[in-house]
Amino acid sequence: MDTKPLSTFRGKVWQVVPSVCAMLMCLPFGIMSGWPSPNYPTLTKPVEEDDTMTDPIALIRFTMEESAMVAGFLLIGHTAATPFSTIRCLRAKYGIVLGATLMTIGWIMMWQARDIYYLLGSRFLVGAGNGFGTGQLKYYIGEVCQDSLSVFLTKQINLYVFAGLILAFAFGPFVDFRQFSIISLVISILVLFVTIFLPVPPQELVKKNKIDKARKQISFLSPHLNVDDELSKIEKKLISEDTDLSYCDILKNSSLRKNLLLFAGTIFFQQLSGAPANLVYTQMIFASCGCPHPELCALVYILAFFVANVYGIFCVPNHNKKHVLLFSCVGVSLLMLAQIVVLIENVNEKFWNFTSLVVLLLFIVVHTVGLGNVPFSLIPQLFPKEAKKVVGQFFVVLHSLLALAITKTFQVMFDQIGLLAPFCLFLAISSLSIFFVIIFVPNNHKSTKIHKDLS
Repeated sequence: MDTKPLSTFRGKVWQVVPSVCAMLMCLPFGIMSGWPSPNYPTLTKPVEEDDTMTDPIALIRFTMEESAMVAGFLLIGHTAATPFSTIRCLRAKYGIVLGATLMTIGWIMMWQARDIYYLLGSRFLVGAGNGFGTGQLKYYIGEVCQDSLSVFLTKQINLYVFAGLILAFAFGPFVDFRQFSIISLVISILVLFVTIFLPVPPQELVKKNKIDKARKQISFLSPHLNVDDELSKIEKKLISEDTDLSYCDILKNSSLRKNLLLFAGTIFFQQLSGAPANLVYTQMIFASCGCPHPELCALVYILAFFVANVYGIFCVPNHNKKHVLLFSCVGVSLLMLAQIVVLIENVNEKFWNFTSLVVLLLFIVVHTVGLGNVPFSLIPQLFPKEAKKVVGQFFVVLHSLLALAITKTFQVMFDQIGLLAPFCLFLAISSLSIFFVIIFVPNNHKSTKIHKDLS
């Protein structure tokens, strides 16, 4: 009987299952990311003097002007913790547990919220937990899995965040603030419980000089592989971690410096073309457009966002990235123009109530497939593998800061002028992105030869 296929299957199962359990860490962050859309319509209502005696959440209500700040603290926490996510003084497993613990504490604060400062602290802790934990999660997957499987599973990390978004949009409109917090806290506690029991990968055992235990684990997980060869690969991987480039190395190299500016430009247009603000204020946008059942419209919207991300993550890399990006920029501009016409002509009221829903669904799909996914996929094309870690951190920090900026800008314009104004801003930025992509983004086959320049 040939046991090799069975051994190979067992090895893959023991690589995939721990990785999937570890990626569950992203669910509480995804739920917190979706928290504003179902909760803002209630929490931003004006508070009357008598409400403080009868309304259990009157003291934690806030103004529309403060809503962007509340939303932004999640990103501030995420940004603050990301630079520390590559610290290796902890085992990757315990880094994941620490991240899950911070998020659980954050949800406890949300459940026990007494004023707006509880909300700010809660969102900051959840953001910080995910910002730190995601970096550790990538290490863990790389240590547990073989290279090809590691790349495939790492691509799926964001899908768990988006799954959390779907959960928030699905149950959020049908429960009150406290019930939402309790449900999310229970999910966070379950995730923390799972992460505590994650197995220690062989690479960690080698790092601690527990070679015999590492041998036993390798022979159990992958009996069809040569143990000595696997140990040799692990030792080489540990040595290669010391060759990663720093920010200074990138800035000193003219080719890498130009590519970093190009990369930053793609992130700028990705974020400022409107998607982050639409995801934060989804339900309020549909209500303002006059769509019936805005909470259900928001759920359909986030489901379309998830499906588009699945396609963007797994299928878009097979196409010419410049062409996909250009298609996305043009499509986003045309759809934003269509939405502006819908608002000016009151198409929702005169013709069909769900016109804005259809237009915005197409907008988020076209945006996500191109502008939403292509910038990050440009990293291997623009940078050597030694720069992957630092460029990934740069992406997360800039991505979060720009999301914070456009969310606040949207809130101010929406509150002071109306919904039409921010959509006009998104149209202007997405139109500029067309010229940026045509002029600066290279074709796949014209990837800059930067490896030779590193010396």
